[in-house]
Amino acid sequence: MSLRTLLDDSTCTSMLTTWPTQPAIYDLPADSRLPGIVNPEVLSAYLDTGAAPADQIIIIKDGAALHPRAYTSAGRLDSAKVAKWRSRGYTVQLRTINRWYPPLHDCCTAIQQETGYGCFVTGFITPAGQRGLNPHWDQNLGLIYQLAGHKTWQLWKPVVEQPHRHHLASNTRPSSDLVDRLTAAGPDQELVLGPGQVLVLPRGWMHHPHTHGHTEESLHLTFVVRERTGFWIGEKLTQAAIASTPLRRVIPPARVVDPTVFADQVNQARNLLLDWLARADTQALATDLLDAARTEPDVDYA
Repeated sequence: MSLRTLLDDSTCTSMLTTWPTQPAIYDLPADSRLPGIVNPEVLSAYLDTGAAPADQIIIIKDGAALHPRAYTSAGRLDSAKVAKWRSRGYTVQLRTINRWYPPLHDCCTAIQQETGYGCFVTGFITPAGQRGLNPHWDQNLGLIYQLAGHKTWQLWKPVVEQPHRHHLASNTRPSSDLVDRLTAAGPDQELVLGPGQVLVLPRGWMHHPHTHGHTEESLHLTFVVRERTGFWIGEKLTQAAIASTPLRRVIPPARVVDPTVFADQVNQARNLLLDWLARADTQALATDLLDAARTEPDVDYA
Protein backbone atom coordinates (compact mmCIF):
# COMPACT_ATOMS: atom_id res chain seq x y z
CA MET A 1 0.00 0.00 0.00
CA SER A 2 2.19 3.06 0.93
CA LEU A 3 1.70 6.64 -0.24
CA ARG A 4 0.42 5.32 -3.57
CA THR A 5 -2.73 4.25 -1.75
CA LEU A 6 -3.54 7.96 -1.47
CA LEU A 7 -1.70 9.68 -4.32
CA ASP A 8 -0.74 9.03 -7.93
CA ASP A 9 2.69 7.71 -8.89
CA SER A 10 4.01 11.04 -10.17
CA THR A 11 3.02 12.92 -7.00
CA CYS A 12 4.51 10.20 -4.76
CA THR A 13 7.80 10.21 -6.68
CA SER A 14 7.98 13.98 -6.36
CA MET A 15 7.18 13.89 -2.64
CA LEU A 16 10.06 11.52 -1.92
CA THR A 17 12.56 14.12 -3.15
CA THR A 18 10.73 17.44 -2.61
CA TRP A 19 8.53 17.40 0.47
CA PRO A 20 5.39 19.54 0.02
CA THR A 21 5.25 23.08 1.36
CA GLN A 22 1.98 24.15 -0.32
CA PRO A 23 -1.52 22.68 0.09
CA ALA A 24 -2.89 20.77 -2.91
CA ILE A 25 -5.93 18.63 -3.71
CA TYR A 26 -5.65 15.35 -5.63
CA ASP A 27 -8.07 12.64 -6.70
CA LEU A 28 -7.62 9.28 -5.03
CA PRO A 29 -5.95 6.95 -7.58
CA ALA A 30 -8.51 4.88 -9.51
CA ASP A 31 -6.76 1.65 -8.50
CA SER A 32 -6.40 2.58 -4.81
CA ARG A 33 -7.29 -0.18 -2.38
CA LEU A 34 -8.32 2.33 0.28
CA PRO A 35 -12.09 2.39 -0.49
CA GLY A 36 -12.15 -1.37 -0.02
CA ILE A 37 -10.29 -1.08 3.27
CA VAL A 38 -12.25 1.64 5.02
CA ASN A 39 -15.60 3.30 4.33
CA PRO A 40 -18.32 5.15 6.28
CA GLU A 41 -20.13 1.88 7.07
CA VAL A 42 -17.03 0.37 8.69
CA LEU A 43 -16.36 3.37 10.91
CA SER A 44 -20.03 3.88 11.80
CA ALA A 45 -20.23 0.24 12.86
CA TYR A 46 -17.54 0.84 15.48
CA LEU A 47 -19.62 3.67 16.94
CA ASP A 48 -23.03 2.00 16.55
CA THR A 49 -21.87 -1.14 18.35
CA GLY A 50 -19.68 0.59 20.93
CA ALA A 51 -16.76 -1.54 19.75
CA ALA A 52 -14.36 1.38 19.29
CA PRO A 53 -11.95 1.86 22.22
CA ALA A 54 -13.44 4.56 24.44
CA ASP A 55 -10.08 6.17 25.19
CA GLN A 56 -9.56 6.79 21.47
CA ILE A 57 -12.82 8.71 21.00
CA ILE A 58 -13.26 12.46 21.44
CA ILE A 59 -16.61 14.18 20.97
CA ILE A 60 -16.27 17.88 20.31
CA LYS A 61 -18.15 20.93 19.03
CA ASP A 62 -16.82 24.41 18.34
CA GLY A 63 -13.55 23.51 19.99
CA ALA A 64 -15.08 22.30 23.26
CA ALA A 65 -14.72 18.59 24.02
CA LEU A 66 -17.14 16.63 26.19
CA HIS A 67 -15.96 14.78 29.27
CA PRO A 68 -15.64 11.06 28.42
CA ARG A 69 -18.36 10.24 30.96
CA ALA A 70 -20.83 11.97 28.63
CA TYR A 71 -20.46 9.20 26.03
CA THR A 72 -19.26 6.17 27.98
CA SER A 73 -20.81 3.74 30.47
CA ALA A 74 -18.66 1.69 32.83
CA GLY A 75 -15.60 2.86 30.92
CA ARG A 76 -16.84 1.59 27.57
CA LEU A 77 -18.19 3.50 24.60
CA ASP A 78 -21.96 3.89 24.85
CA SER A 79 -23.44 3.84 21.34
CA ALA A 80 -26.73 5.44 22.40
CA LYS A 81 -24.94 8.38 24.02
CA VAL A 82 -22.70 8.78 20.98
CA ALA A 83 -25.77 8.89 18.71
CA LYS A 84 -27.36 11.52 20.94
CA TRP A 85 -24.38 13.86 20.68
CA ARG A 86 -24.07 13.33 16.94
CA SER A 87 -27.72 14.34 16.57
CA ARG A 88 -26.89 17.54 18.47
CA GLY A 89 -24.18 18.56 16.00
CA TYR A 90 -21.10 17.19 17.72
CA THR A 91 -18.11 15.90 15.78
CA VAL A 92 -16.77 12.45 16.64
CA GLN A 93 -13.00 12.14 16.44
CA LEU A 94 -11.66 8.59 16.16
CA ARG A 95 -8.02 8.78 17.21
CA THR A 96 -5.15 6.58 16.02
CA ILE A 97 -7.45 4.18 14.18
CA ASN A 98 -4.41 2.32 12.92
CA ARG A 99 -3.84 1.05 16.46
CA TRP A 100 -7.16 -0.81 16.56
CA TYR A 101 -8.14 -1.38 12.92
CA PRO A 102 -5.53 -3.70 11.32
CA PRO A 103 -6.06 -2.70 7.64
CA LEU A 104 -5.13 0.90 8.44
CA HIS A 105 -2.23 -0.34 10.54
CA ASP A 106 -0.94 -2.03 7.39
CA CYS A 107 -1.32 1.24 5.44
CA CYS A 108 0.71 3.16 8.02
CA THR A 109 3.37 0.46 8.17
CA ALA A 110 3.77 0.60 4.38
CA ILE A 111 4.08 4.41 4.44
CA GLN A 112 6.74 4.15 7.14
CA GLN A 113 8.65 1.52 5.19
CA GLU A 114 8.57 3.67 2.06
CA THR A 115 9.39 7.05 3.60
CA GLY A 116 11.06 6.38 6.95
CA TYR A 117 8.34 8.59 8.45
CA GLY A 118 6.01 7.33 11.13
CA CYS A 119 2.28 7.55 10.45
CA PHE A 120 -1.04 7.37 12.25
CA VAL A 121 -4.65 7.86 11.17
CA THR A 122 -7.40 9.90 12.81
CA GLY A 123 -11.00 10.03 11.58
CA PHE A 124 -13.53 12.85 11.86
CA ILE A 125 -17.30 12.53 11.49
CA THR A 126 -18.92 15.98 11.42
CA PRO A 127 -22.67 16.63 11.02
CA ALA A 128 -23.86 19.10 8.37
CA GLY A 129 -23.53 22.78 9.24
CA GLN A 130 -21.06 22.26 12.10
CA ARG A 131 -17.44 22.42 13.11
CA GLY A 132 -15.52 20.36 15.59
CA LEU A 133 -12.10 21.91 16.08
CA ASN A 134 -11.09 25.54 16.40
CA PRO A 135 -8.65 27.02 13.86
CA HIS A 136 -5.15 25.64 14.45
CA TRP A 137 -2.05 24.38 12.72
CA ASP A 138 -0.47 20.95 13.04
CA GLN A 139 3.12 19.99 13.78
CA ASN A 140 3.26 17.47 10.92
CA LEU A 141 2.02 17.07 7.38
CA GLY A 142 -1.46 15.62 6.93
CA LEU A 143 -2.92 13.63 4.03
CA ILE A 144 -6.66 14.19 4.34
CA TYR A 145 -8.87 11.69 2.53
CA GLN A 146 -12.55 12.60 2.20
CA LEU A 147 -14.72 9.47 2.42
CA ALA A 148 -18.19 11.00 2.41
CA GLY A 149 -19.90 14.39 2.27
CA HIS A 150 -18.10 17.68 1.75
CA LYS A 151 -15.94 19.77 4.04
CA THR A 152 -14.73 23.34 3.63
CA TRP A 153 -11.12 24.03 4.56
CA GLN A 154 -10.16 27.61 5.31
CA LEU A 155 -6.36 27.90 5.15
CA TRP A 156 -3.79 30.47 6.29
CA LYS A 157 -0.15 30.63 5.21
CA PRO A 158 2.34 29.65 7.93
CA VAL A 159 3.19 32.40 10.39
CA VAL A 160 5.77 30.38 12.33
CA GLU A 161 8.74 28.58 10.84
CA GLN A 162 8.91 24.80 11.05
CA PRO A 163 6.64 24.03 14.04
CA HIS A 164 7.64 20.68 15.55
CA ARG A 165 6.31 18.59 18.43
CA HIS A 166 5.48 21.05 21.23
CA HIS A 167 7.68 23.81 19.78
CA LEU A 168 5.62 26.65 18.22
CA ALA A 169 2.34 24.79 18.70
CA SER A 170 -0.81 26.77 17.88
CA ASN A 171 -2.47 26.06 21.23
CA THR A 172 0.32 27.62 23.30
CA ARG A 173 1.29 31.26 23.75
CA PRO A 174 2.42 33.32 21.94
CA SER A 175 1.20 31.25 18.99
CA SER A 176 -2.39 31.21 20.27
CA ASP A 177 -2.44 35.01 19.99
CA LEU A 178 -1.48 34.69 16.33
CA VAL A 179 -4.37 32.27 15.79
CA ASP A 180 -6.84 34.83 17.09
CA ARG A 181 -5.46 37.60 14.85
CA LEU A 182 -5.38 35.41 11.74
CA THR A 183 -8.90 34.14 12.30
CA ALA A 184 -10.19 37.70 12.57
CA ALA A 185 -8.43 38.68 9.33
CA GLY A 186 -9.91 35.80 7.31
CA PRO A 187 -8.28 32.91 5.39
CA ASP A 188 -5.76 33.09 2.56
CA GLN A 189 -7.44 30.18 0.78
CA GLU A 190 -10.72 28.32 0.96
CA LEU A 191 -11.07 24.81 -0.47
CA VAL A 192 -13.95 22.35 -0.53
CA LEU A 193 -13.01 18.69 -0.28
CA GLY A 194 -15.42 16.14 -1.74
CA PRO A 195 -15.66 12.33 -1.72
CA GLY A 196 -12.61 10.61 -3.19
CA GLN A 197 -10.36 13.65 -2.90
CA VAL A 198 -7.13 13.98 -0.92
CA LEU A 199 -5.81 17.23 0.54
CA VAL A 200 -2.07 17.45 1.15
CA LEU A 201 -1.73 19.88 4.06
CA PRO A 202 1.85 20.77 5.07
CA ARG A 203 2.65 21.45 8.70
CA GLY A 204 2.33 25.02 9.87
CA TRP A 205 -0.63 25.87 7.61
CA MET A 206 -3.40 27.04 9.92
CA HIS A 207 -6.73 25.49 8.99
CA HIS A 208 -10.37 25.73 9.97
CA PRO A 209 -12.34 22.75 8.61
CA HIS A 210 -16.13 22.90 8.86
CA THR A 211 -19.38 21.80 7.20
CA HIS A 212 -21.16 25.17 7.25
CA GLY A 213 -23.20 25.49 4.08
CA HIS A 214 -23.21 21.73 3.46
CA THR A 215 -26.28 19.57 3.83
CA GLU A 216 -24.76 16.16 4.50
CA GLU A 217 -22.53 14.62 7.15
CA SER A 218 -18.80 14.72 6.42
CA LEU A 219 -16.37 11.90 7.12
CA HIS A 220 -12.66 12.16 6.49
CA LEU A 221 -9.46 10.42 7.53
CA THR A 222 -6.26 12.31 8.28
CA PHE A 223 -3.06 10.34 7.73
CA VAL A 224 -0.60 12.20 9.94
CA VAL A 225 2.94 11.76 8.61
CA ARG A 226 5.62 12.25 11.25
CA GLU A 227 8.47 13.81 9.30
CA ARG A 228 12.09 13.18 10.26
CA THR A 229 14.27 16.15 11.11
CA GLY A 230 17.84 16.84 12.11
CA PHE A 231 16.54 17.15 15.66
CA TRP A 232 15.42 13.50 15.53
CA ILE A 233 18.89 12.44 14.36
CA GLY A 234 20.45 14.51 17.12
CA GLU A 235 18.26 12.81 19.72
CA LYS A 236 19.20 9.38 18.45
CA LEU A 237 22.92 10.23 18.39
CA THR A 238 22.73 11.51 21.95
CA GLN A 239 20.98 8.34 23.04
CA ALA A 240 23.69 6.27 21.38
CA ALA A 241 26.31 8.15 23.42
CA ILE A 242 25.30 5.97 26.37
CA ALA A 243 28.16 3.81 25.06
CA SER A 244 30.58 6.44 26.36
CA THR A 245 31.86 5.43 29.81
CA PRO A 246 32.83 9.00 30.85
CA LEU A 247 29.32 10.21 30.07
CA ARG A 248 27.86 7.46 32.27
CA ARG A 249 29.86 8.48 35.34
CA VAL A 250 27.84 9.78 38.30
CA ILE A 251 27.99 13.49 39.04
CA PRO A 252 28.26 14.10 42.82
CA PRO A 253 25.38 16.14 44.29
CA ALA A 254 27.72 18.98 45.26
CA ARG A 255 28.54 19.46 41.57
CA VAL A 256 24.83 19.60 40.69
CA VAL A 257 23.38 21.98 43.26
CA ASP A 258 26.12 24.62 43.06
CA PRO A 259 25.23 26.83 40.04
CA THR A 260 28.81 27.81 39.22
CA VAL A 261 30.21 24.32 39.54
CA PHE A 262 27.26 22.83 37.67
CA ALA A 263 27.86 25.20 34.74
CA ASP A 264 31.37 23.78 34.51
CA GLN A 265 29.92 20.26 34.70
CA VAL A 266 27.58 21.04 31.79
CA ASN A 267 30.55 22.29 29.79
CA GLN A 268 32.47 19.10 30.52
CA ALA A 269 29.51 16.94 29.47
CA ARG A 270 29.16 18.91 26.23
CA ASN A 271 32.85 18.42 25.46
CA LEU A 272 32.65 14.70 26.22
CA LEU A 273 29.63 14.37 23.95
CA LEU A 274 31.34 16.25 21.12
CA ASP A 275 34.43 14.08 21.53
CA TRP A 276 32.32 10.90 21.40
CA LEU A 277 30.43 12.12 18.33
CA ALA A 278 33.68 13.01 16.55
CA ARG A 279 34.94 9.45 16.98
CA ALA A 280 31.64 7.64 16.36
CA ASP A 281 31.18 5.34 13.36
CA THR A 282 28.60 7.40 11.49
CA GLN A 283 28.01 4.74 8.84
CA ALA A 284 27.11 2.15 11.48
CA LEU A 285 24.95 4.69 13.29
CA ALA A 286 23.21 5.58 10.02
CA THR A 287 22.37 1.91 9.47
CA ASP A 288 20.80 1.69 12.93
CA LEU A 289 18.92 4.96 12.47
CA LEU A 290 17.50 3.87 9.11
CA ASP A 291 16.21 0.66 10.68
CA ALA A 292 14.60 2.68 13.48
CA ALA A 293 13.08 5.13 11.00
CA ARG A 294 11.38 2.32 9.11
CA THR A 295 10.27 0.17 12.03
CA GLU A 296 9.93 2.01 15.35
CA PRO A 297 6.31 1.96 16.58
CA ASP A 298 4.26 4.87 17.94
CA VAL A 299 6.48 7.48 16.36
CA ASP A 300 6.40 10.72 18.37
CA TYR A 301 2.78 10.56 19.51
CA ALA A 302 3.42 13.07 22.26
